[in-house]
Amino acid sequence: MRILVFRPPAEAERTAAAIRARGHDPVVAPLFAVSRLPEPAPPGPFSALVLTSGNAVPALADLPPAWRDLPVFAVGGRTAAKVREAGFEDARSANGNRDDLVALIRGNLTVPARLLLIAGRDRHEDVGDKLMAAGFEVAIWAAYAAEAVTAFPAHAKAALRDGGVDGALHYSARGVRTCLSLARDAGVMEPLLDLTHVALSADVAGPLISAGASTVLVAEHPEEAALLAALDQVSARNRLGGDVKEGAVAPPGVETDKDAMNDPETPKSQPKSPLGGTSGSRSGRTPPTIELTAQEAAAAVAVEDTSIGSEPGAATPAGADVAPEAVLPTEALPQEFAGAAAAGAGSATADDAPPPEPARSRLPALALAGLVGGVVGAGLVMLALSRTTPAVTPEQIAGLQSRLDTLQGAATALERKAAAASEAAAKAGAAAQAATVRVNEVAGAQVPEASAIAGLNAQAQRAEAAATAVGQQLERAAARIGTVETLAKAAAAPSPQALAAARIVLAERVQSALAAGQAFAADVAALGKGGGSPEQLAALNAVAATGAPTKDALLVQLRSHRAMFAREIMPASAGWQDRLLGLASRVVSIRPVGDTGANDPATLPMRLENAIAKGDIVAAAALWGQLPEPARRASADFGGALQKRAAADAAIAKIAQDAVAALGVAG
Repeated sequence: MRILVFRPPAEAERTAAAIRARGHDPVVAPLFAVSRLPEPAPPGPFSALVLTSGNAVPALADLPPAWRDLPVFAVGGRTAAKVREAGFEDARSANGNRDDLVALIRGNLTVPARLLLIAGRDRHEDVGDKLMAAGFEVAIWAAYAAEAVTAFPAHAKAALRDGGVDGALHYSARGVRTCLSLARDAGVMEPLLDLTHVALSADVAGPLISAGASTVLVAEHPEEAALLAALDQVSARNRLGGDVKEGAVAPPGVETDKDAMNDPETPKSQPKSPLGGTSGSRSGRTPPTIELTAQEAAAAVAVEDTSIGSEPGAATPAGADVAPEAVLPTEALPQEFAGAAAAGAGSATADDAPPPEPARSRLPALALAGLVGGVVGAGLVMLALSRTTPAVTPEQIAGLQSRLDTLQGAATALERKAAAASEAAAKAGAAAQAATVRVNEVAGAQVPEASAIAGLNAQAQRAEAAATAVGQQLERAAARIGTVETLAKAAAAPSPQALAAARIVLAERVQSALAAGQAFAADVAALGKGGGSPEQLAALNAVAATGAPTKDALLVQLRSHRAMFAREIMPASAGWQDRLLGLASRVVSIRPVGDTGANDPATLPMRLENAIAKGDIVAAAALWGQLPEPARRASADFGGALQKRAAADAAIAKIAQDAVAALGVAG
């Protein structure tokens, strides 16, 4: 198989080597060019460098020389080798996937080590999130970007137009959208959609299905190994399908999809049909054919030969062997009626009383009529299915459901047509049987020959086998419709990653509203649909409608109680000795060795004010609770506002933390 690889040059060469190792022919057609970005590296120091792609290696040249002694962790051995060539000797590779890279870093460094992750601007990997979840401090440097090319690669365009490509690999939804856009501009959209497309995930496959690709496969796991395994399955299926015998299906001068045989020995340049069109089909795959052998029931009845290449009107001698002929399903029914008419005409003009034609069984006619309806129905179902695209929005899902309902209606109509065809075949069989009875009445009944009976039985068996094959095709079509419905339902449901991201955005909005003293009831209502415990939502609802007191407002209230706090913490005494000691305590503090004064009651007002000034409302509420009972009673309004704000801050911080953790798990 010839496989298109659209990755950037560095990754494309690695993928092409893996494809060649599997016995396929890669066609490297990069749709992106990697370029350096001018953004400088974040300031150090760092404990290690982390690379998830070989495209990040050129950025190492811009790092300070002192950083060349840092360990560099890479996701693969090839990237690690490039790192060593760039002058960083301590390069270590995971030789696996990104989870293996995170495990390698955790096994070599202790948290909270500070790491520099060198990545691309349009990255989708979650290595940074997983490292931060493991306790590391991660700085991300967007050092390069993959920019889309302006035109579809010329050699890939020529290969698509010549029909010399069998499939394509896709690694990102952005790459798929770029590929479809460039192919549309280059005029090769139709042959591109006819390929077998293998996608890394369902998100990557979505644009292909929406564009109308005929065959889209999704890797079992979002890894290149699973992608190549799916490609091997396609190759094995094609090898099995190559053993099916193909035959001519239409007389000369009639162009059909069967003229384009996807056989390895068929030349790539197909001849033009007599009608001026090419003989290649849109799908590049050959529809199934049915081999039928025409045999005569009696030697004296002349039946017109309708095989391809014979002269019109030539009679077939009795007992002559007729070469097997593959006919189109739509051609079988007219030939059956023509045969019946010819038989009737022959019996009406018999002069020498030849042996009468034996009675024909209605089983071949009925089976062939059912076969016609089934094959036509399968063709229409497959055609409608190839044009039906799974949706990624509710409106498209509704459209898909409407198309499925239309398809069901078409299937019902085809069943009615098949029933009508069966009835017509039954009438034709009855007419033929009546003609045979009349011949028997004129010439006398004779025992049919054993060879004729055997021929009819063989025809009936072949028709039954053909009907079974058509039924299997219908089952495969129904399975494909089910797959489309499953993809549509999956696309309609929001992913856990999207829900987690939405909760993070809502949490940031609530935190901004708390800091500004603004109301945020609508945001809390949205959080209640997908995140937050009842206790957390209750703490937010307490201040959501009116807004929580701001840091500045709390400081104003605190300063109005400052004198009272000092008086309650150090009450006045009646003796002059106590007053003198109180004044001295404000100048000199005597504490045990190692005591920093963090728990000194005399410093509570100062620490309370500092906590509010720094925005640590939760700590400030805890310090207010340590004040003496008279001080708390006298500042109850201030304490209530402080505690409500602290409860709201703690609740939204916990919701944001849980959403970030869920986003890492979903990624």
